[in-house]
Amino acid sequence: MSFFNAEGLSKRIISSVFLLKIFFGLLLWSIYTFYYTDRSTADIYKYFDDSEVIFNSLWTNPADYFKMLFGIGNNTPEFDHYYAEMHYWTRKIDSNIYNDSHTIIRFNALVRLFSFGYYNVHTVVICFLSLTGLTAIYKTFIPYLKDKKRELIFAVYLLPSVLFWGSGVLKEGLIFFALGLLIYHTNKLFSIKSIIICLATAFLLAFSKFYVWIAVLPGLLFILWINKSSAKYLFIKFTAVIVFIAAIGLNIESFTTIQNPLVTLSQKQYEFNELAYGKLTDANNNPIPVAGSVIHINKLEPTLTSFLKNAPAALKNTFLRPYITELKSPLMMLAGIETILILIIILLCLIFSSSLVTIKWEYVIFCLSFVIIQFLIIGETTPILGAVARYKTIALPFLVIAFLFILDKGKISKKLPFYNKIFV
Repeated sequence: MSFFNAEGLSKRIISSVFLLKIFFGLLLWSIYTFYYTDRSTADIYKYFDDSEVIFNSLWTNPADYFKMLFGIGNNTPEFDHYYAEMHYWTRKIDSNIYNDSHTIIRFNALVRLFSFGYYNVHTVVICFLSLTGLTAIYKTFIPYLKDKKRELIFAVYLLPSVLFWGSGVLKEGLIFFALGLLIYHTNKLFSIKSIIICLATAFLLAFSKFYVWIAVLPGLLFILWINKSSAKYLFIKFTAVIVFIAAIGLNIESFTTIQNPLVTLSQKQYEFNELAYGKLTDANNNPIPVAGSVIHINKLEPTLTSFLKNAPAALKNTFLRPYITELKSPLMMLAGIETILILIIILLCLIFSSSLVTIKWEYVIFCLSFVIIQFLIIGETTPILGAVARYKTIALPFLVIAFLFILDKGKISKKLPFYNKIFV
């Protein structure tokens, strides 16, 4: 496919990455099949199994299948008998937050049309979609990082969390697909094709993980403004975008029926605490035990003051944890090693930094704003380290890319000869 033709990406590289993703997708399946054997609590199976209920309706009432698949008039009592068979379509705790589990359940119900219920066919499909989104991210930044092609390949495709969580039948694969195409086509927004793709992927992203859509929105508006004006007064323009979005968001209930986002975040934290401290039951109505990696986070009140007060601890938990002393399982060890690796990369980029006037600051701001907003939302609401490690997967490529813009490759190549053997 011509889409995968990009500077620095040979057919061998992109094919190897695809096969590597399939390998990690199979690894994730193996872990949650043979190591963590409770199918009812494994995310890779929860939504896959629920999708069978939707798919089976195709043979008894095809209209119901398509209504549930596309969400057309399916919130009426006549569909309740389907949802009664599904364990994760409805929430254990009632709130006004959209249940984004519906999206991955619907994805699985769609893929079942040609997978015949074989789970790892879904793995291959999600790996391809994820690869497409990641390639769109690569193509967005390669024009500005032509001297760092291998570094960019590593940042986009090869981070451990991206390979592991981004290759399973999970929301992360769909998020990478929608996010990558949204960012890539925002730079080409004023063509009809790109406008259609941006609208479609923004819709998919919002219904896959709404907070990711919220996190990327300020950066996208900022980049659009820069592309249509100039790269002058970058920090003033970005501040104006943040103030504008914050003013609308914090007062949105005044002129719409949408709930204040601070109330939503407070509810989300409450839901996570109920799960983390064993106050919910699983699909078979058995008590869910206290999470093994539970951590204390301060209670989030639905006020801006509470959000800002909790922000430093939230960023610390997402940037730096799990600590070495908290690596009590193979998956936590993966997350801990990756955190150390990324901190080393950031340190090297800062030590061997380019001249400030040569850095493309608009893209540094774009990447870091996306990362920081995501990290704040995750850290403010999530008291389970395992969940924190997984949820921040979407932000990690952008964190590394931000510092690649700062790195002076000439300086590091001279001082660290082994670097040339890896990336030159």
